[in-house]
Amino acid sequence: MSVARSSAAPSVPSNATVPLHVLIVDDDEPSRQALELRIARLGHSCTSASAGDEAWALQQEHPADLILSDWEMPRMNGIELCRLVRSPGAPAYTYFVFMTSFDDKAHFLEGMRAGADDYLRKPVDLDELAARLVSGTRVIAMQRALVQQNQALLHENDTQFQAARIDSLTASANRLRLREDLDALEARASRYGHRYCAALVDIDLFKQYNDTYGHLAGDEALRLVAGTMGSALRKGDTLYRYGGEEFLIILPEQGIAQAQRVLDRVRADVEALALPHALSASGVLTISAGVAELGSAGETTDEWLRRADAALYEAKHNGRNRVESAATPVDGAT
Repeated sequence: MSVARSSAAPSVPSNATVPLHVLIVDDDEPSRQALELRIARLGHSCTSASAGDEAWALQQEHPADLILSDWEMPRMNGIELCRLVRSPGAPAYTYFVFMTSFDDKAHFLEGMRAGADDYLRKPVDLDELAARLVSGTRVIAMQRALVQQNQALLHENDTQFQAARIDSLTASANRLRLREDLDALEARASRYGHRYCAALVDIDLFKQYNDTYGHLAGDEALRLVAGTMGSALRKGDTLYRYGGEEFLIILPEQGIAQAQRVLDRVRADVEALALPHALSASGVLTISAGVAELGSAGETTDEWLRRADAALYEAKHNGRNRVESAATPVDGAT
């Protein structure tokens, strides 16, 4: 959806007919009954109340689309009711029409300032009532269209927000999402003492794989490896594409020994894909990983990831297709 379209008012036909839920508020029973009959004949549903406080209770339980309210009533008058209906936090817009025998400008202005949309003199002329309902129907139709448009825009914005944080090739989280998550993680670890392990994962001899089998095969290998790793993780773990053929896994509430077991299972699952790699010692595509637990001595996430990277280097140095763990710093050491 383009900016121009999303900022435009929704299109509502001039003859839009939307059945309304109307709340009649009047302490005169014959007047209420006459209004109920007329409103029902015009195709709208109707609820009635004899006082403002009773109407407000009904409005909170089942908000009306349109309220026809008398001005003077016992316990709570129409002005007080209108102000409550217009108070912040209302679930949806309610069209408010005063019915009153007052015909001076001062009362008219007071009602408009309280939030009323329209005004009917009593005794209510039924043709004028029908005209007010048509106006209310159009306003409510516009309000409903605006709500639907806003919901669509919110959904679109959320979709775009999420898409901007996903790597398009592997469908894993990207560096933008990683930076946001690391900032939140560092705050939680500092405040609440949560445990986290990180694993940096690298596809062994991936440049040689690309040189031998081509970049299209390399892209497919990246997708398959990422999907395999993601399937082997718990629901709370997160896989990020760290760059090129390198991935990062964040494992909340896991110690170093448990994280190493998880990564060794991930390593075995990737090897079991049996993607041919002529230059690999095992003849298939493999991964190496370095695991580090976030230290409890005020260690930053950047320092933490550097230790995971150093462990990954050890895994590469020690023959690849393996997992190595970094020592966890203790209080007073980094």
